[in-house]
Amino acid sequence: MKKHINILTDEDHMSLDQSFDSTESNKDLPQKAEPYIPHSGLMCVVDHLIEVGEKSAATMAVVVQDSPFAGQDGTVDETIFIEMVGQTIAAGNGFKMSEEERRNQQGFLIGIKNLRIQRPPLVGENLLIKASKSAEFAGFIIIEGSVKCGSEVLANGEIKVFQKIVEES
Repeated sequence: MKKHINILTDEDHMSLDQSFDSTESNKDLPQKAEPYIPHSGLMCVVDHLIEVGEKSAATMAVVVQDSPFAGQDGTVDETIFIEMVGQTIAAGNGFKMSEEERRNQQGFLIGIKNLRIQRPPLVGENLLIKASKSAEFAGFIIIEGSVKCGSEVLANGEIKVFQKIVEES
C-alpha cells in the first residue's frame, strides 16, 4: 500500500500542502479510496485517498493491464482522466460522510470543459490526481482537476456534475 504514496516528490508534497485546507481527519490518510466511492473492482480507477480538504481531494492511482481503459499496447484511453477526477472528488466527499450518507448520494457527469491532454497514461505508471470544487450551486458542481505522473502534467480541465441525494423509502 505504501508504494503508491512514496512516489510523491518533495515538490508534490509542498504543492499538496499549499492547495489543500488540511483537516484533522487527514491524520487518518492515506486510505484505500474504494470504500468512499460508488465504484468497485476494475471500475474503481483511483487507488488511495491521500489528502482531503474542505473542497478538494487528492488520490494516487496505478492503471493495471486488465483495466477496461487499458489497451493491448499498454496505453490507456484518455477518457480515464475524467473518471479519475470525478472519483477523486467523490472519494474526498465520501471520506467526510457516514456510510449511510454515501449510499444516498448520486453524481452525474453533465459536462467537460477545457480538457487539455498532454499524453495518455501508460499501464503501470504512478499517477497523482488532484480535484477541487471551484463552484457549487443547487446540486451543480464544477470541479477542476489534474492528473500528473511525477512532475509531468498529463491532463487538466474541468468537469461539471449534478449531485443528487436519494431519499430512502
